[in-house]
Amino acid sequence: MAIILTTGKVTKQKLNFNWYFLLAGILILYFGLANNQSINQSSLEKIRVELYKDITRVKGRRSSVDYKFWTKEYKNQFNILNGSITRGKHEAIAELKGGEVVELYITTADSKKLSDGKEDVHIIGINQNGIPLMTKDEFYHNRNLYELRIKIFSVFIALMLILNGLTNIPKKINYLIIGVFMGAIIIMRMFEIVIY
Repeated sequence: MAIILTTGKVTKQKLNFNWYFLLAGILILYFGLANNQSINQSSLEKIRVELYKDITRVKGRRSSVDYKFWTKEYKNQFNILNGSITRGKHEAIAELKGGEVVELYITTADSKKLSDGKEDVHIIGINQNGIPLMTKDEFYHNRNLYELRIKIFSVFIALMLILNGLTNIPKKINYLIIGVFMGAIIIMRMFEIVIY
C-alpha cells in the first residue's frame, strides 16, 4: 500500500503487485540462466556393439532422452539425448533393429561405466555400416542449440511472470506477446534460423 498526501488529505492507493508471479518469475529466471548444461567436448572412445533388441523411442516430455537401447556386450542402458539428432535423421535411428551392429562414440568417463553395467551411457555419435547416423559435431552443435532454446523459453516465461507480478497487464496484451513469441519460434523452426 502506498500513502499519497494531497492537500492535507490522506488517501490510500492500492498497488498492482502480485508477489506470487514475481517470485515464480525470479526463480525461473535464476534457474534458467544458472542451469548451464552445455556439454563440453571431450575425448571419445569408439565401441562396436550388437543391439540386443530394437531401439526404443522414449515418449513423454519429462524425459531427457529421445531413444534408448541395450546391447549384447554390455548391461548398461544406452541413451540418445533430446535435441541431439539432426532433423531428417530420426527415421534412420528409429529403424535400428535388434541384431544389427553399430559403432558408438561415448566419452571416456562413460566408457568406465561399462564394466559394472549399472549406469546409463550417453551416445555422442553413432554409425551403421560406416554411415554416420549422428556425428559428434552434429551432437555438440544440436545439444548447444537445444540448451539455448530451453534458456530462451525460461527467460521469456520468467519475464512474463515478473511483468504480471509488477503490474496488471491486460489479457489481450498478454495473448499478443505470447502469440508473437510463439510465431517467431515457429518461423525459426520452419526456416532453421538461429535456434531451429
